[in-house]
Amino acid sequence: MPSSPPTGRWKGPTVQEIAKLAGVGTASVDRVLNNRPGVKELTRTRVRAALEKLTREQDDTAGLLRVKLLCESGTSFNLMVETAVDRVNRSMAGIQIEGQYVSTNESDPVHFARRIEEAAEHDGVIVVAREHPAINRAIRKVVGAGRPVVTLTSDLPSSRRSAYVGNDQYAAGSVAAQLIGKILPKQRSSILLMFSVAFRSQQEREMGFRRVLRSDFPHLKIEEKMTSDDSTETTRAQLAAHISTHGCPAAIYNLAGANRGVAEALEAVGRAEDTVFIGHELTPYSRALLETGTLDYVISHDFASEVGQAAEWIRSHATGTGTSEPAPTQITIHTRYNCGL
Repeated sequence: MPSSPPTGRWKGPTVQEIAKLAGVGTASVDRVLNNRPGVKELTRTRVRAALEKLTREQDDTAGLLRVKLLCESGTSFNLMVETAVDRVNRSMAGIQIEGQYVSTNESDPVHFARRIEEAAEHDGVIVVAREHPAINRAIRKVVGAGRPVVTLTSDLPSSRRSAYVGNDQYAAGSVAAQLIGKILPKQRSSILLMFSVAFRSQQEREMGFRRVLRSDFPHLKIEEKMTSDDSTETTRAQLAAHISTHGCPAAIYNLAGANRGVAEALEAVGRAEDTVFIGHELTPYSRALLETGTLDYVISHDFASEVGQAAEWIRSHATGTGTSEPAPTQITIHTRYNCGL
């Protein structure tokens, strides 16, 4: 075993290398490799994944695939993607993803586009970004230089990106409308839609939401569209001002980030329990809101699986083993009863 190899015979990764990659102590690695008790299942999984990754990389003569991930979104979404990147880097052999994250309210599209162009020095690029001419132009430039670009979660088809990995966001919005329509009584009620900047994912969610409302729940009307910037503070202040002027809607569908801001505004006016509230992305914050009952449903997806799928697509492109468009990933619906992270 790696923990006590005979001198000159074991050529695999050392306990220290496995521990470093898995992010655990050497004692835990020793217990896992020797199948001893006293180790959490999550730790066992990470150690085994690290061992497999290091072993495969030692045997792989193709070299390391370097991928750049650029993500602009809300703070909690960025954190979830960063966690997913860390999991992929600890488990997928032959791939190293370097992530760079910026909050929506602090992101300049022109500067972000420049970062995309600079990422062409990598073997491939993964992008989460808004719809903007400068960003589309930068992606076209990188693809034109022979580097694959995969958009993640929010597509940018006008950029001529290489592939998209993520949900069918039109379907995700349709799911939100179905949930709200079934919860609210069959009487005329108002719904508030909340957006941030021009992410295509939010536009597609809105189209799906409106279609289902028109066809299945015509008694429900969209009161207004409110645009924020994915920050908790701004979202809370803008929603509070809206409620003060127009009253509280029967339901809120947050197509963007900053679910905490929505929750805090509802709690401040005592409407957290009786306003139907649906948001996206299962983060530690949205999980807590589900558990308290402030959020009714969260529509989400498997971040780590999608980041891994995007990286694998780039590898397939590099090796020429198949680059067909990936199928949409699974939409998941979380309530307070199935929101474990």
